[in-house]
Amino acid sequence: MKPDASQYDPRPEYFRELVESTGMTQPALGDVLGCDERTIRRYLTGERQFPYSAQFALECLVLEV
Repeated sequence: MKPDASQYDPRPEYFRELVESTGMTQPALGDVLGCDERTIRRYLTGERQFPYSAQFALECLVLEV
């Protein structure tokens, strides 16, 4: 899989779908993405917009599952 920022979907709902698809806990995802659990929660609620790099990393994780 190759990164393609034109596929960026900034909706918190999409991020939530990706997180749920990984089956990982928020702290574990924070470790993978290099951020803390609070940041993951902020991404999930839409309080903070997640970067494309986080979306791509989660998409790669989902493909591995």
